[in-house]
Amino acid sequence: MTRGGMDHRLVKEQREASQGMLLSDFLAEDAIQLDLPSSDKEALFQDALAHLHAKGYVSQPDMVLEDLRVREKIMSTGIGQGVAIPHAQSEGVPGTHLSLWRPLAPLDFDAMDEQPVDLIFMILGPRGIGNEHVKILAKISRLLHGSDFRGRLRSATSAAEVLDAIRESEPNCRSRRRLRRPAVG
Repeated sequence: MTRGGMDHRLVKEQREASQGMLLSDFLAEDAIQLDLPSSDKEALFQDALAHLHAKGYVSQPDMVLEDLRVREKIMSTGIGQGVAIPHAQSEGVPGTHLSLWRPLAPLDFDAMDEQPVDLIFMILGPRGIGNEHVKILAKISRLLHGSDFRGRLRSATSAAEVLDAIRESEPNCRSRRRLRRPAVG
C-alpha cells in the first residue's frame, strides 16, 4: 500500500523508531559546555568545534565549520524562544552525535522570533547517513515544547544536571528501539 511512493508501514516504523530514540544515547557529558565565552554565532561554532575535535567527536573541524556555515546560509537554525539547533552532515565527522552549548550571554542567531539565543543544540553526522539527524532534531523539538524543560537547561549548573534534565524529560517507552551510537576515536 503506497501513496505517493511512500509505504505506510515504513512511515509508521520510522515514527516509532524516532519516538523510542534517546537523545542521551547521542549526548555525552563532555559534549555539554555551559558558560561558553563566545561572543557571536561564528565564534561559538569555532569554539564548539575546537572542543569537539579535542574530544574526538570531530575529525576535521574546518570542514565541519564550512558545512555549518553553508547550512546557516540556507536558513537560520535559530528556532525561537532562545533556542538554536545548528546541524550538518559532514565528511569531517566520524559518527552522529549531539552537543549542547550555553553561552555566557545570549547570542544573535538570526532566529525566527528575532530574539537572542542561549541554548544551542548542535547535531553533527557523517554524509550519507540518511535521516538520523532529522530524528534527533524532531526529538529535541518535542522536548523543547515544555518551558519547564528549557528552564531546567538554563538553570543547570553542570553538564551532569543538563544530562539529568534530558534523561528525565525523555518519554518512557515500553520498548525502546535505540539508534546505535557509533564508537568515536
